[in-house]
Amino acid sequence: MIIQYQKYDIDCSRIHGLQGKTRCPRCKELGKKNWRDTCLSVNLKDEVLKCHKCGFSGKFGKVDKISKMEYKTPNIGNHTDLSDEHLQYFSKRGITQKTVIRNKIKSSKDWIALPYYEEASVVNVKYRHGKEKKFHQAKEAKPTMYKYNDITGQNQIIICEGEFDALSWEEAGFLNATSVNQGAPNVNDRNIDKKLECISNCFEIFEAAEIIYLSIDDDENGRRLQQELIRMFKPERCKIIDHRGCKDANELFLKEGPNGLINAFKSAKNAKLEGVYECNEFQNEIIDNYRNGQPKGSTTHFYEIDQCWTWRLGEVNLWTGYNNEGKSLMLRQLQLLKSIGDDWKHAMFCPEDIPHQDLVTDLIESFVGKSADKEQDKFNNYMNEMQLKEGLIFMNNHFFMVYPDIDHSIDELLKCFSYTVRKYRIQTITIDPYNQIHHKMQFGEREDLYISKFMTKLKKFALDHNVSVNLVAHQTTPLVQKGINYPEPNLYRIKGGGTFADKADNVLVVWRENRNTDHTDTKVKFISQKIKKQKLTGIPGTVELKFNRRTNRYLGQLGSPIDALKKLPEQKELPIQVEVSEEKDIYDAYNPKNQLRDEDIPF
Repeated sequence: MIIQYQKYDIDCSRIHGLQGKTRCPRCKELGKKNWRDTCLSVNLKDEVLKCHKCGFSGKFGKVDKISKMEYKTPNIGNHTDLSDEHLQYFSKRGITQKTVIRNKIKSSKDWIALPYYEEASVVNVKYRHGKEKKFHQAKEAKPTMYKYNDITGQNQIIICEGEFDALSWEEAGFLNATSVNQGAPNVNDRNIDKKLECISNCFEIFEAAEIIYLSIDDDENGRRLQQELIRMFKPERCKIIDHRGCKDANELFLKEGPNGLINAFKSAKNAKLEGVYECNEFQNEIIDNYRNGQPKGSTTHFYEIDQCWTWRLGEVNLWTGYNNEGKSLMLRQLQLLKSIGDDWKHAMFCPEDIPHQDLVTDLIESFVGKSADKEQDKFNNYMNEMQLKEGLIFMNNHFFMVYPDIDHSIDELLKCFSYTVRKYRIQTITIDPYNQIHHKMQFGEREDLYISKFMTKLKKFALDHNVSVNLVAHQTTPLVQKGINYPEPNLYRIKGGGTFADKADNVLVVWRENRNTDHTDTKVKFISQKIKKQKLTGIPGTVELKFNRRTNRYLGQLGSPIDALKKLPEQKELPIQVEVSEEKDIYDAYNPKNQLRDEDIPF
């Protein structure tokens, strides 16, 4: 529809509902840069408009006319018969002069004119430059399907992405081939109604057909168009034409001739709506898992933790606990163990640990088992420079920091993570913590619904990239009472609500049980409160550990496995269990000579 306000006609065909954006005619008149942007906000309910570029605004009110869009008939008076140069161009694409003449294709100076007929009338013309890949259409003409007359009343219709593909099908004997007038929508386009208006204007033709064949380009935009057409026409009425390694129908026609298209048509497969699967599509994986065992989680290298949780790619782990109780340190130490033991690599977004050198130094201290702070030299706990450099080299090969300059939204972070995962072959990504992300909630959007969509994005990323995704989220602040410890953290008391736990695969808790009554107590509990796939990942449970401040490491019943992995990579069997002690390092539990080193004795 068109709104007439002041001296301007404002095209509101892009607006769906009572509010939206369109192009500003005053920006065009003023010659503003990028005047084609949809910068004019129009509210049809309140009858007001405002341009965010030139300031054009006002209340159009009921005195101004709102009418339906009226299409204009293209002027083809200056068209001539196809020039020899343009005819040669068609010949190179395999299109004969007979087909050119039948479809009344003309020349308009440097442009090839492809007319769109409905019965005897030209309702649109698409122009393609004869030498460059440039296109435009007749101004304000009706969007319709190419070769409209050829598909009217047909029981079977072939839909293509471009005119040359439809003409290629005609050369192969299929007059019932058509094409959308504006190609495929961009894969990231939010609103594609304009691109598919030609379909809407001819919808009755397609509704009357029994089978619709989709001969669409094999690229991202083409797949987007294909899925939209399947939704419009229903999967049971659609068949997908495979171009057999070629980009489109014209390329297949040039490569294999008419028989290539005929065979592709005969072997067209029933459409499958994205997201709907038949069980036999997974038969190879099911049989392989039956014969060789289902893919289970891999060891944390902590004997005790392995009983209640293991690392499994494709899963989302939610780490929670109270502030400053070691959940981030626990996660990083388990990641460090996977790097030492299994050569895993990790990408991390940790804005609370800026500058990044502090985070890397912390990892090096756990790796070496000594402090990088020179003040610790007097306690014989200061690593030497060779140990520091060894640790730095190791971290450089296994840990990668993600920190966009400006936008810390989840979409931008996942974009950076995707690049890092693909380039460096990463096994885990970490977002620590949730409340440091730039959350772009819509006005009036419920927080639980936003979190649900957020967690869905993480799960999709984990599956698409085959990585373990780790999200750190704080617990709600407990009531502090003197002489009384905090209650055990709960998966449904995460700040933001229980939706986090509902959508996560695993919920992992780190809890210093006696922190409020005894700050010197370094006992730590690792608790897996939710394990979605218990046969494969572990059984929910609790593990009691201790933290050694001197070595910056967590200790299990067998001490810290870091040195065992660094010094004894060939050893597979764990030694007998021993008592955990803060006062005595447990390195000797892993040392076959049972010898303690002075530098490993904690305070």
